[in-house]
Amino acid sequence: MVDITKLPKAKSGFEELRSLNQIYVDHTDLIYEFAYLDGPNFLSRPRRFGKSLLVSTLESLFSHGTTFFKGLKIENLWEEREKGKTYKVIHLDFSSLTFSDKNEFNSDLCKRLKDIIITLNIKVREIFDDDNAGTILYKIVTDNPGQIVLLIDEYDYPLTHSLDDKSLFEDYRKYIQGLFGVIKSQTSKMRFIFITGVGRFAKTSVFSQLNNLRDLGLESKFAPLLGYTEDDMYHYFDEYVENAANILKLSKEECYAQIKSHYDGYRFHVNNDTLLHNPWSVLNFLASPEEGFKNFWYETGGAYPTLISKYIKSIQNTPLTQIQKVKIGDEELSAFYDFFDVPTVSLLYQTGYLTVRTEENDLGGESLFLVPPNLEVKSALTKLYYVKIRKNAVENNVIKDFSTAIVNNFETHNLERMIKTFSAALNTFGYDDNEAFNSEHYCRDIIYFTLTLSGLNAQREVLSAKGRADLIVELPESRYVFEFKLAKEKNFEEKLLEEAIEQTKDKRYGEILPLKTLTRIAVVISANDKNVALWNVCE
Repeated sequence: MVDITKLPKAKSGFEELRSLNQIYVDHTDLIYEFAYLDGPNFLSRPRRFGKSLLVSTLESLFSHGTTFFKGLKIENLWEEREKGKTYKVIHLDFSSLTFSDKNEFNSDLCKRLKDIIITLNIKVREIFDDDNAGTILYKIVTDNPGQIVLLIDEYDYPLTHSLDDKSLFEDYRKYIQGLFGVIKSQTSKMRFIFITGVGRFAKTSVFSQLNNLRDLGLESKFAPLLGYTEDDMYHYFDEYVENAANILKLSKEECYAQIKSHYDGYRFHVNNDTLLHNPWSVLNFLASPEEGFKNFWYETGGAYPTLISKYIKSIQNTPLTQIQKVKIGDEELSAFYDFFDVPTVSLLYQTGYLTVRTEENDLGGESLFLVPPNLEVKSALTKLYYVKIRKNAVENNVIKDFSTAIVNNFETHNLERMIKTFSAALNTFGYDDNEAFNSEHYCRDIIYFTLTLSGLNAQREVLSAKGRADLIVELPESRYVFEFKLAKEKNFEEKLLEEAIEQTKDKRYGEILPLKTLTRIAVVISANDKNVALWNVCE
């Protein structure tokens, strides 16, 4: 039996993790690549991706040297570089502060700095009651040259949580800009500076004062810094995956494949092909595999659904298909943006809803696209769209009803209820869309997105030897193939059903590797009734 307590699911503190002998995925060789140098560094990543653990790791490294790094890749490199030297580390997590405006934010930040002075026994000149955080930080650094390391986690928390109030956003922007101006003036007197966040804000002038900032996200070698690679999964978590496979009655290979489909696929640099699993989702799944492949990222707030929905109402009239695959240029990914002028697609990219993919184009070269990285995020984006963005929003409880019903339909092989659910989806998600029942593909996509909401592995236009199947749903040991036809008039329904059955058999849809139990279903949708008119299993 595996020891679930070794999974660092609820821990973000590096030293506690190491003291408890929990699993630590060792990417410290990459940490050394930027930590051995002086100067300010910045890294943006979506929520639930390990930024806080990285900051905690840096805090331990600079505070206690390699005391907690025995056996890790950085140990010898760091000993040779620093020779046992340690520093006073000022660690500020902006997301942990309590505030409702910039004055409260400054007040809480000042309190944190004063507590740090006492805790670390930092010698500093007198601090006055009316000193702001920038002044206190200035005094600390100038009184202790070469001894201070500054770590700021979630710097953009005040900004991202005031997007619906431009005046408040501007107050926070100016305040943080001023604070960063103080930091820049003292950069040469500090050993190291590291800042994390979800978004990039150069055009808001947040970083204009800190123009010597090294953005690690723009360097391809740091793309795998956070997240789990496929090799990491096999090296650190193999016994846990085997445990999950046994509980779910899957082969270990199939369990790995399901984990990859649901939680892998993040790519953080166009010139680095490494795909990464979301650590939060992987750890939650491995800790409770009996709950299945849930959408941990969205359910625990990692997807920023409420925050983002306040900002991206501009895409209400954009079809969901266009949001889930967006062609983009290299320069757009490298640009810094102002959250009030940023293209919606860039915001979705920065917050983790979309990630980088390349595809061969007609000219033989490669085109760059942004797509959801995996099933978990595709489901989250679909839910965000229907619940928060679409003009006529769907209630959360309706989404849940569809999700639980459709998963149960597939698991129990209840085809009649499955088709009934398809009809309900067509009526619910297509009723206010003037284009929905003019196109066969559009109707198929309504059903496809309903499956996506449920977290099922649904794929459109799946290529086989003789053609492309409209829709395939992959379950661990079975495969469902659907061929859709749209009947504009009642008297065409029977003929279209026969065509769908014949096409499915003739094209041998679904006969692809790996071989699984195969169920092929022909479906005719009525444009007038907005539901499934006829269906048949293709024997």
